Amino acid sequence: MKRTNKANGIRSAVPRLTDYMRSSMGVIILALILAALSAVMTILGPNQIGRIATLMSDGLTGNIDLAAIAKVGIFLAVIYVLSAVFSFIQHYTMSVVTLKMSYRMRGELSAKINRVPQKYFGTTSQGDILSRITNDVSTLQQGLTNSLPTIISAATQFVGCLLMMFVTEWRLALVSIGVTILGMLLTVLILSRSQRYFAARQKSLGALNGYVEEMYSGHEVVRRKIGAQFDMLNAAVYDANWRSQFLSGMMQPLMNIVGNIAYVAVCVLGSILAMNGTIEFGVIVSFILYVRLFTSPLTQMAQGMTNMQTASASAHRIFDFLESEEMPDESEKTAKLTDVRGRVCFDHVRFSYPSDPGKIIIRDFSAEVLPGQKVAIVGPTGAGKTTMVNLLMRFFEINSGSITIDGVPISEMRREDVHGLFSMVLQDTWLFEGTVRENLVYNMPATNYGVIPAGFIMMSQ
Repeated sequence: MKRTNKANGIRSAVPRLTDYMRSSMGVIILALILAALSAVMTILGPNQIGRIATLMSDGLTGNIDLAAIAKVGIFLAVIYVLSAVFSFIQHYTMSVVTLKMSYRMRGELSAKINRVPQKYFGTTSQGDILSRITNDVSTLQQGLTNSLPTIISAATQFVGCLLMMFVTEWRLALVSIGVTILGMLLTVLILSRSQRYFAARQKSLGALNGYVEEMYSGHEVVRRKIGAQFDMLNAAVYDANWRSQFLSGMMQPLMNIVGNIAYVAVCVLGSILAMNGTIEFGVIVSFILYVRLFTSPLTQMAQGMTNMQTASASAHRIFDFLESEEMPDESEKTAKLTDVRGRVCFDHVRFSYPSDPGKIIIRDFSAEVLPGQKVAIVGPTGAGKTTMVNLLMRFFEINSGSITIDGVPISEMRREDVHGLFSMVLQDTWLFEGTVRENLVYNMPATNYGVIPAGFIMMSQ
């Protein structure tokens, strides 16, 4: 796959997620429709409560129509039950879909690790890759499960409340909207500034995880002070977290203030209109509830957008890895060794690492290891011991020359066939319980369990 340019923001993440979850889009759309229907059922409630308040206020000067109140109450109970049922089905559906998505995504990320070239691990820490598989996938799954339906439901509730408010009393609606516009403008301003901090938070968290993983895995050989580097990475995580959470945390209190101001304005103006006989008492009750329903979606949408910003930052990191360069297809290579003797030959090998092709590491190296011969490669750090083994295992491709096993160039063999000829024991002593033989043949098919492969490489410091 070709690597796409890295983009930021929710808008650029949606097409990639839509393409990835194309098979589940029907179910997701159904869940979002149910979320909208649940909001519609909720919107109908205040109007019915206002009717009950009007019936009761009219009965203060005469008989209260209990039958009419009961009829409205039953209708009110039905719409609230339907709202709860739609909401439950929507949450259940989204949970199932997104959990399956995260399961599939982690499987693809795990398989992708085996297809990326070795040079990718030279530029990206293992901890950062693990952070994409664990933290970023979980963040994306939670964002899609909770935030996306919340945004749809809140938007439906917002529009529905707006319409019902104008139908009920347009003057009170204008007062509420005028107060709310200020909150919306401030919310948009905050969202536009906070996205970069959410992206920085996920990036700095991956860098910190990578550093911690490397230090813990190499604690036996690392003897220098690492506190300063850790403090720097930790400070970057703290700064990105603080800025993103501070900006997003401002939105909910801000919208609460805006809602309270709108609530007071409606109460004052509504009381004046009721005293003049322009509106009924039930209209004020309905409008007070509509104001609450009108401002709460803004808070929910703001919080949902905040969570979706974090999810989009995680999505970009996940897809950047899934779309990274892969090793070339080797299905056309058919060369194999059936009767392995173990003659290894380096013939005028020239090599430079892909990250710095201009710097030649091995200029003209030739060597031969005969079958049954024991060879130790010794030298100071940086002499090229690990590089030679990496070339023999085809972790990297040589610039020129050839490496052969029993006369067959390893470049004509598939990588898995080359790896099947060797057992490698790295300097990190990660051993499983059992015998030495069981550790050596751990990844071999059961039919070859009793056979030690032709080549045995031990890498030490």
